[in-house]
Amino acid sequence: MTSGKTPPFKTIFMGCPEFAVPSLKLIAADKRFDLQAVFCMPPKPAGRRKKLTYLPVDLLAKELGLVLRTPSSFKKNPEEIDFIRELAPDFIVVTAYGLILPPAVLEIPKIAPINLHASVLPLLRGAAPIHYALMQGFKETGNSVMLMNDKMDEGDVLSVEKIPIEDTDTSDTLVEKLADNGARLLVDTLIKFAAGEITPQPQDHSAATYCSKVTPMTAKIDWTLPAEALNNHVRAMSSNPGAWFQYKGERIKVFKLNPKEGSSNAKPGDIIACCIDSGVTVQCGDNTAVDILELQRPGKSQLNARQFLCGSTFELCNLMDEY
Repeated sequence: MTSGKTPPFKTIFMGCPEFAVPSLKLIAADKRFDLQAVFCMPPKPAGRRKKLTYLPVDLLAKELGLVLRTPSSFKKNPEEIDFIRELAPDFIVVTAYGLILPPAVLEIPKIAPINLHASVLPLLRGAAPIHYALMQGFKETGNSVMLMNDKMDEGDVLSVEKIPIEDTDTSDTLVEKLADNGARLLVDTLIKFAAGEITPQPQDHSAATYCSKVTPMTAKIDWTLPAEALNNHVRAMSSNPGAWFQYKGERIKVFKLNPKEGSSNAKPGDIIACCIDSGVTVQCGDNTAVDILELQRPGKSQLNARQFLCGSTFELCNLMDEY
């Protein structure tokens, strides 16, 4: 079934983080789309000086000279719904936007509201699928392009593309891979769907899994986990917000681990060695351990173990006692 519409398609783009940047770039550069406006979350004060921080999509939209809208919510800013309605777009394209679109917005586009989501749906619906794919030890993940409805990531799927997760991947590298892959998949899907070449496929809701937003508390290290699970956790939290543990009142961030066999005489959280060559070794669950290879103290630079231990030392204590 064809939409009856032909290019250029009047399009509104909605997104915020770095993941959305390749999609916006590709749509903005493609003459098959008439990009009418970009929506992004408003800048927020950050840091001790409360300096306004602008999101990547905001910065790119300004760089490209696009119409930019930054409502904090559609409920608080109902005039934004009127603005969208007046534009009468063919597509509303959403990529990691962060705001829930009310039915009054979803019903506006002439062809469809369409979302790019960084998981193989119905797995990992929700706010942080890339982080949770790593945390849960997935060997592959991917992107899904779906029709949007008023439920979270439950719309019919238009296309899926899988990619492998390498042992060396972190959330940073996986975001980059999925963002580039997703941008190409998204544009191809929009064109094919408008041409009637794609039949939407309902999701198997009984197989759905969910992931919540990542917070600093999500990033807290649990030393009772086995070493491989801890390694997955650190990879998932790198570089933002950064996995961390508490030591003498300080949050020490961790960026790289080496899983290994533990000590039969130690319990989870015990610092069992502190060596410039191998790093800080901590006992984990299931009689495993990890060498902490890269660390960072609050307000300081990220350092490898040798650099860190030249200026700091760890007592042989149990880190679980700090929590």
